[in-house]
Parts: sequence; C-alpha cells; structure tokens
Amino acid sequence: MVNSYFELHDYGGSIEYYIFELANYSCLVLLISIFYKLKYISINSFIVWSGIFFLPFVFNYFLFSPLLFPDQFQYAAELMSLKANGVSIPNIAAQYPDIERGVISNFLDQSPITFTVSLMGLAPIPNYMTVTSLAFANKFFLFFSFLALKNFFKNENILLLLFLIPSFLLYTSISLRETLIILLGIFFLLNMLRDNYFIALLIMIPLILVKIQLFAFFSLYFIGRLIFRAHKNLTAMIVYSVTIFLITLIFEELILQVVNYYRIGFAAENMDLGNGVHGYYAFSIYGDAESLTIESIFELIFLAIIGLPKILLMPLPNSWTNIFYPIQFLESVALVTLYSFIAIKNKMLRNQEFIFLTFVLVLSLMLYSLLAFNEGTFVRYRFSLFLPFVFAIYYLSTLHQASPLKNKIS
Repeated sequence: MVNSYFELHDYGGSIEYYIFELANYSCLVLLISIFYKLKYISINSFIVWSGIFFLPFVFNYFLFSPLLFPDQFQYAAELMSLKANGVSIPNIAAQYPDIERGVISNFLDQSPITFTVSLMGLAPIPNYMTVTSLAFANKFFLFFSFLALKNFFKNENILLLLFLIPSFLLYTSISLRETLIILLGIFFLLNMLRDNYFIALLIMIPLILVKIQLFAFFSLYFIGRLIFRAHKNLTAMIVYSVTIFLITLIFEELILQVVNYYRIGFAAENMDLGNGVHGYYAFSIYGDAESLTIESIFELIFLAIIGLPKILLMPLPNSWTNIFYPIQFLESVALVTLYSFIAIKNKMLRNQEFIFLTFVLVLSLMLYSLLAFNEGTFVRYRFSLFLPFVFAIYYLSTLHQASPLKNKIS
C-alpha cells in the first residue's frame, strides 16, 4: 500500500522520488502545451508556467530540507491515507473523532488538513507518492486559477508578473494549504469588487475550516460593503468603524478572552528553551501568561497599532536566522511599496473603494500583530492575507482607469 510505504521511506533524494515527481511535472507540462496549442495562453505564459511547474523540485530537498516546513509530511500522509483506504491518519483521527470512514458527519468537524488535502487531492496528477506530490497538485489548481483570472485582468503579462512574486512561488511549491488560502482570498475580493456577493459568500465558506482568521477578516469587508456601503462614501465607512468599536466595547470580555487564548497559545508554541524543551511544555514551566494577557479593548488597540509596522515588515533584521529571512524582509518592503505604487500611479488615494479595502487590510494586519510571536509562521500568515489585497487593488486600478470618477471620496 502507498501509505505503508510512505511511512517507511519518504523517497527524498532517491531515484524513485524523481521518477514519481517527473511524471507529475510532465503531466502538467502536457496540460499547458494543450492550452498553448488551443491559444488560451501566450508563448510567454507557456515558458513561465513550464518554469513555475518545475519549482517543487527546486525547493524541497534541493534548496532546503522539507523539514523546514515539517507540516508538509502531515499533509502528504493524510492525503495518501485518504486515497489508500479512506480514513485519516491516527493523530488527525484522534483529534476529530466525528470523521467517519469516507463520510464527514458534520462540515465543521473536519480537520483543516483533511479538508485541504481532500480538495487538492482532486487534481488529476498521476502520482501521490512523496512529500512533494501535493505541491504539484497545488500547481495544477494554481494554473487554472491563472486562466480564470484572465477574465479579470486583460493584460496577461502583468498577471504573470504577479504570479512570480517570490513567496507566492515558494508557498505554492510545497505541500501546505497556503495555495488554497491565497486563491480563495483572491477570488473572494475580486468577486466582491464585481458586486458578486453570492459567489463571494460561497468562497468564504471553505475559509471557516482552512483559515478561520481570514474568514473573520473578510467578513468585516463583506458586512461593511454589503450592509453599510462603506465603499461608497467616507461617512458610511466612519459609521461602520464606530459600529465596530461599539460592538467591541459591548462584547469586550468575550473578545479579550478569544484574543488572549490565541495570543498565549502562539507564544507557548514559540517558546524554545533548547535541549528538547519547547512548546507548551516549556511554557507551562517557564511561561508567564499574565504578562501576555490584554486587560482592555483600549490596551488591545494600542498594542495593535504599535505592532502594525512589525507585522508589515517582518522578518526584521534582528530576527534573521536563515538565508530566507533577508529575502522575505526585502519582499515585505517591496510588497508595501508595490501596493503604494499602484495606488499613487493610478491616482486612487481618493477612491473610496480603495480606502475601504485598505482600511480592512490594515485592521486585519493589526489584529494579526497581536499574535505574531513566531516570525516564520506569521510571515506566511501575513503574506496569505496581503497578496489577495495586492491582486484586488491592481484590479481596482484597472476599473479606476476606465472610470476615474467612480467611487471618488465624498
């Protein structure tokens, strides 16, 4: 059985690894060859996508060990277990006992890992055999997302450039759920900008499982745009902001309880005393939960504001521990610059839709900053949130160029 073999040997660096994954790569290249022959993509897209599809070989086992992102093994093992015999691997099955053999009794009882690999495992690639296989499944869905996005972006070459952002290339080339999260975020925001509220709502539903934080952030945008019409004028956005503030005061105790729970949890996960003592065990002995506890909404707001620059630019130089951190720092600066450049070049600073989008992005980043104790984890979280907004404001800029007076601040 595939699963038993996987548990004994991960194939990393072996001839079998390259045979299995070259078959997956060849399948994807055949796919884009067909689309190129049918003139759905240009020669530039064909060349670029041939390179993008090859990247899973470049990252896992070549540039770095897959253990740099150890969750890949859990995703790969779960996918192989589901395909082999229809049941979850033991550690997931133990955490989610309501998952029956081949049947989910309740949508919300699923593991985020199980739900993610169940979707990504639908990709018709020939082999799901190694820790890298799911990365090729990610590439399959990434390519079809590119084709779908051509309906939003008429300039195919600029769209290609957005797909070449380094972290986008990295996270879609490993076996994690970031590809699904980012794509859901992009299509949610683009459909919202087209006033396709029902489609956007359907896209939000999977986020309940795969990224509950993004579901909450996008809910702020969905409610503000649909009910308060905060994208139409500044007054409506101010009313919405005051409403959010009043709700936080009314439900202060519950909100602080949830934020402190995740805040202390992330801090505990990140504690490492060396000599194998780390995580919750280390925190239970040496951690100080009281010093991390936020006591009021006003303290929460203050900490979120001062934490915003850090979450925007992390990993900061004082935390660099590997070669990727300086690259990711420069990319953080570049993404903030790109976001600003698109807005300034297209004269969108007085566009109310842009203002409201940016308001939701900043508010979401501020909330993330309260939890950002692990640089590596939150660089990934920040990117999964930020990139969909980059796609959204670029699309908005094309609408703004076509109708520069639309949604102007009033």
